[in-house]
This record gives sequence, C-alpha cells and structure tokens, in this order.
Amino acid sequence: MKEITIDVHARKDIGKGVARKLRQSGKLPAVIYGHGEEPMAIELDHERFNATMRQAAGEKLLIDLNVDGKDSGKKALIKEIQRDPVSGKMLHVDFQHVSLTEKIKIEVPIQLEGIAEGVKTFGGVLSWTIRSIMVLCLPTDIPDKVTLDVTNLKIHDSIHVRDIVLDKVEILSDPAETLVSVIPPTIIKEAETAEGAVGEALAGGETGAEPEVISEKKAEERKAEKDKGEK
Repeated sequence: MKEITIDVHARKDIGKGVARKLRQSGKLPAVIYGHGEEPMAIELDHERFNATMRQAAGEKLLIDLNVDGKDSGKKALIKEIQRDPVSGKMLHVDFQHVSLTEKIKIEVPIQLEGIAEGVKTFGGVLSWTIRSIMVLCLPTDIPDKVTLDVTNLKIHDSIHVRDIVLDKVEILSDPAETLVSVIPPTIIKEAETAEGAVGEALAGGETGAEPEVISEKKAEERKAEKDKGEK
C-alpha cells in the first residue's frame, strides 16, 4: 500500500450551498470520520487531489492528513468519492480515519489475467460473477487487488473464493462463492436445435408444417384437372 501526505483545511460551514461555493473556487469538500471520533468537515485543493488519484492508478492509498499546515496524526483511507454522473468530476470525498494497529474490513477488487483455455480453444464463455471480496487486515496490509490467472480454465472449470490465498489477510467472503467460470458455448446448442427442427420438418414430423401445405396444394391441383376433363 502506498502512503502519501495531503494538506487539508478544517471548515465549520457545511451544507449544499457551501459545498457549491467551494467547488466553484477550486476546492473539494470532504469529511473525515471513524475511529470513534466526531466527523470533521474539511476541504482540499481539487486539482492537486485529482493529480494524486491519477498517479495512484487504482492503488490503495494510506493518507497522512495535514490539517491547517500541521501533522494531525490522522491516518486515513479513501472510503468513497462522489462524482458528477455526467462529467465524472469529483464532488465530495469521504475519508475513514484508521489506526495502524487495528484491523479493518475492506473490499478488495479482483483482476483477471490471461485468456482461459476453454474460451481460446473451445469457444466457451468466461463468466465473471464477483468483482471484489471482503477482507479483514491491518491498514498497512491491504492489497491493492487480487489477481486471478484464468489461463488454465477449461469448460466447466471455476475459481472460488476458497482458492484465494493472501498473506496477512483474512478473507471474509463466503468460501463457496464462485468468482469466475468457463461455461459451454450456447451458440452450438442453438445451432443443434435449429438443425433438429429442420430435420423433423423434412421427415414430415409433427413440427413440419410445410409437408401439410404441399399435400393440400397438390390435392387442389388434381381436383382442378379432374373438373377440366369432365367439361
């Protein structure tokens, strides 16, 4: 886990109107809470924090918060970043105050690596059902992600939570949960069904509507020829 320092300023005024004015001035409203303390409203420079997040590139960050130019002694994790649904611009940040000696529950993302044999060779479909797991560990032991190599997975093969092994981390998610699996190609089954239907139709089976129409048409033609001959 990467550790960084961020300068923030405490603020007393809160509310939507205050937050809007802060954003207009290039500031980002935020709050820090947790560890049995009262939540503290803070603000930070939007551009600097945005640049920090880009450099992190998905890494988990342990943050030292300097409040009003002083080391507050607060260690924090980013709990949530609220963004504008259209522009994606950051609107608000929630920091969670943590202790380096106390374990915390946190969600860790899953990343897949490789191309499954069942997909590459046999045309199967990779089903990725769970994208993260819940773990319990010290803040300094939080993994940035869990990487799963799916290269050797064949048709019907799966990777479950119980297959993950992490150092210094307790996995809290259900061990029986399936994270990723390779399922048979459905296109082949559909093709076989279609071919079977055509075969039945050609054989005059119950599902073949065409033989009935052809037979009825021939009967009408024979009747017309008979009537013409009588005339």
